[in-house]
Amino acid sequence: MRYVLLSAVLSVLTLAAVASTALAAAGQSAAASARAAATAPERPDTSNWKCSQCPFYHGSSGEVQAGMLYAHGANASYGRYTGFDHSGGYADGAASGQWAGRGGAYLDYNLEDLGLPSRGGYIDGGQAGLYDLRLVYQGQPERLYDTTTTPYLGAGSTSLTLPSNWVRANSTAAMTALDSSLSPFDIGFNRSSVSLLGRAFVGTQWTVYTDLSHQQESGTNLSDGSFLTQAVQLPEPIDYQTNTLEGGASWAGHIASLRIAYTGSWFQDDNASLTWQNPYLPLVAGSNAGQLALPPSNNLQQGSLTGNVRVPLFTATTITYSASLGRLGQDAAFLPSSTLPGATVPASGALDGNVQLSHYRMALASRVLPALYVRGSASYDGRDDHTTPLTLAQTITDELPGGYATTPLYSEDRTRLEGSADYRFLHWLKVGVAGNYLHTHFSRGQLVDETDEERAWGYLNATPFAAFSVSAKAGSDTRRAGALDIAALPPGENPLLQAYEYAPLQQHFITLDGTWTVNAALSWALEGTWNDDTYPLSQLGLQGGRERDLSSTLTWAPRSSLSVYFDGGYQSLTALQNGSIGDGATVWQESDAQYFWTGGAGGQWTPRPRWDVTLDYVRSITRANELIAAGAPAEFFPQIDSVLDSLALKVTYQWTAALRLRLRYAYERFDSNDWALQDVYANTIPNLLTMGEQPYRHDVNLVGLSFLYSFGASSAPTPPGH
Repeated sequence: MRYVLLSAVLSVLTLAAVASTALAAAGQSAAASARAAATAPERPDTSNWKCSQCPFYHGSSGEVQAGMLYAHGANASYGRYTGFDHSGGYADGAASGQWAGRGGAYLDYNLEDLGLPSRGGYIDGGQAGLYDLRLVYQGQPERLYDTTTTPYLGAGSTSLTLPSNWVRANSTAAMTALDSSLSPFDIGFNRSSVSLLGRAFVGTQWTVYTDLSHQQESGTNLSDGSFLTQAVQLPEPIDYQTNTLEGGASWAGHIASLRIAYTGSWFQDDNASLTWQNPYLPLVAGSNAGQLALPPSNNLQQGSLTGNVRVPLFTATTITYSASLGRLGQDAAFLPSSTLPGATVPASGALDGNVQLSHYRMALASRVLPALYVRGSASYDGRDDHTTPLTLAQTITDELPGGYATTPLYSEDRTRLEGSADYRFLHWLKVGVAGNYLHTHFSRGQLVDETDEERAWGYLNATPFAAFSVSAKAGSDTRRAGALDIAALPPGENPLLQAYEYAPLQQHFITLDGTWTVNAALSWALEGTWNDDTYPLSQLGLQGGRERDLSSTLTWAPRSSLSVYFDGGYQSLTALQNGSIGDGATVWQESDAQYFWTGGAGGQWTPRPRWDVTLDYVRSITRANELIAAGAPAEFFPQIDSVLDSLALKVTYQWTAALRLRLRYAYERFDSNDWALQDVYANTIPNLLTMGEQPYRHDVNLVGLSFLYSFGASSAPTPPGH
């Protein structure tokens, strides 16, 4: 917007210069002008006029918020993404504002949730028309479980050991030291990101930019390891860093533009592996510990070119293009082939992964006729795996020799064609068709050699009268795959079970949206979706799925001081799959159904000039049922369900022109039942030593009191001559 206003000012100054030249050229008629001026009315005195809408302002203004929040009953379930993870007090701080100098320098900032791990914000600054800088920070807490326990010492590190008095056994029930060894250990991690973007405007057409970002994750996630038929849940340490650099230049002309850029990304995991002692009696002599490789460090280097050009074809035509070349690399050191005595690191020492990436795309958008728009694109994405294949000895779960395996190559070529056309038959009706085609060719050694996917749909947008509009879309999708290469299956993989991305698919879908403005105060919106999927050639695994969605919102604003809304939604997801325990065994069938209901209401009310009240309430209900049929009778799994009630009330009082007082209250109750987690503790399952995570539940009251203080004021520069 600043640049638009700057252009407007320059235009005004240009017109003023032209006018001055014209007045100078008219000097020969000065006498006539003087006679005319003598009879003209007297000019008004503008010395006290205020420029209330001048395009440039200078000065500073802002707002700071300071207060306290108290959360009663908070836990990891409630604070998963905000950081409200325990009962107690939290600082409620925020700030926003701007400053503009007379010479074009400026500074904007907005900082939120400063007292919470989810704090974030940005600071913008620069010189209008010359350069700008943007600094952004975002905290993202991930609180997973605070109901977990573990017998391992050193939880959170890469080496997990058992207490010295640990008694190994073949089942968790016989581990006599288990109960006394359990200690609480929360599962979760913090993610934070900071980025710095800078741009310099070189002349009127060139822009040079660079973007630096750093993301860090630290904490623990829930993982697992196994020894053939015995397993254990583990706290897996997270210590990731990702640094990204992007830089380039862009040019914009009257009919064309382009951008050339370089992107580099470096991911670093400071932990190579996680080792843990075997809590069970070893099934194989010497199998006293397990080891799990953690995500390896890797990097991406890529260069790209993008742009567009407008050509004098038909009424209006624009061609856009993009191309990029890149490389993925990974050279983390190998671990020993197992934890058994005498195991060695493979001779190669590291994978030396090398994947070449390429992308090319060309697109066209044209207004062929005043009412006809056509769009089309063609793109190619290549992934060429140049990693040298290695033949390595395998050890199954650190216990049994598994022969030898050769590392596969994951190369593929994707060609995509897309197109659409829409025609406006009447001023209120637009009808269109669209589709895309995707062909994927896989390198030798993968499960299939190629897949083809075709997707087509039609749509319409209608506004028969100003108060009512509707849009609809309907279409189908078909995917076909080449013959399955059984030799490429991992050891023990069932050839009748096809992976989701390869399995032939048939899909049909319909969406419908409508809005109706009943009158100036009342409006209504409705949205629905219908999807059906089938996998006609899959003998085992997913056979089909169905999705139904319906949502609606009613908004009522009888006067400027009051607005109210009501909304609701329903969604159902059902899936059908076949399974078998082995060749020749009876095929069993599972039906899985999930249902979601949501409803809410709220509004904003200004009962008196100094008061403002907002209220929001949401209720959400989830049900999930599973039915297993293997002959008769069919067997139902226990129902999984959850209920959420959330209420938020905010009252703001304008104490003075600069000071506001805000009272905040929120109540949230969430209750879920999951038979796979509920009442499952460390010794519940004989061959699985769990950490005992329980279903998410919380019942929280949040109260806050904050002061918001506004300061400063912007003013406009005095127009020349005033």
